[in-house]
Amino acid sequence: MAAGTWHAVLSLDTGGIIFEVKHGGYQPVAADDYAHWAPAEGEPGTTELMAWYAQAQVGDSTFAV
Repeated sequence: MAAGTWHAVLSLDTGGIIFEVKHGGYQPVAADDYAHWAPAEGEPGTTELMAWYAQAQVGDSTFAV
């Protein structure tokens, strides 16, 4: 996957662990660096987005909040 590509991972296995490795030291994500199309945690649309993730297939790229 190319650097700068929006991506998401959802574990469908209870107790699953996802480990992502990035180059460089830890840098907190700035507010303007979050996906403009994704609701913030706990905001309206979060439940629908998680439901979409649970049924999305490889190559799917559309979700409307």
